[in-house]
Amino acid sequence: MKYARLPLLGILIALLALEASAKCNKTLRIGINETLWPPYISRKEGKAFGLEINALNILFIDSIYCLEYVFYPTSTRMLAELKVGNVDVLIAATKTTTRDKFAYFTTPYRQEVMALFQHKEKPKIGGEVESLILAGNTFALNAGSYYGMAFEKLIQDFYNDQLVHLPNATRRFKMLSKQRVDYVVEDKLAGDHIIKIKEYTDIIYSGTDANKTPVSYMLSKASLTTVDLENINQLIKVHQNELSNLFSFHQVSDPHL
Repeated sequence: MKYARLPLLGILIALLALEASAKCNKTLRIGINETLWPPYISRKEGKAFGLEINALNILFIDSIYCLEYVFYPTSTRMLAELKVGNVDVLIAATKTTTRDKFAYFTTPYRQEVMALFQHKEKPKIGGEVESLILAGNTFALNAGSYYGMAFEKLIQDFYNDQLVHLPNATRRFKMLSKQRVDYVVEDKLAGDHIIKIKEYTDIIYSGTDANKTPVSYMLSKASLTTVDLENINQLIKVHQNELSNLFSFHQVSDPHL
């Protein structure tokens, strides 16, 4: 009798395998900047964690998509790989006319505030970011990020002496602490996190923001379709409350962040 059960066991295993494959019939290659960006993304022993990784897990845990993280040295490199389809998805992206030519943009999933941080000994000038640029101030930023229209013209000239391009946020804040630049332009939450973790007592929020915008996932037109875009938009809609809570309360699962 025990031998008669073998065919049934084989059928059960096959059904389980079929169910597993049905839940994950497409792998999305997620481009990740290997430079640390806490509390959004950090990396330890080859594994990524942080708020953005938690958000991806919320979205895709019960979906038809599997996730594979691909690490790159800069945001600029990730954009180049997305254009040709070597990367499927980039996180926290802002839609621009240039990017729209080679990428789809999902429904926004969180709000991003690009803030200006300064040394506490520098007087708070206030006003608009345009006036700070016209005054000849220097800014440390990441060349692959979007900081709003005021910075677009400056960034087009990569060698503009008002800009210091550094992909590592920790290095940008170290330069500010040593007063080698006037401002660091950084995501508000990420900047606050660095100040707290590194115990910078000489760096403060300037009170001026470069840009406030909803951010989306950017999908490669070379490797994904409008069906994928619709699927991911639906996942965002279903999980919007969970995502809002995640980023509102800064729930980071890893104790090292």
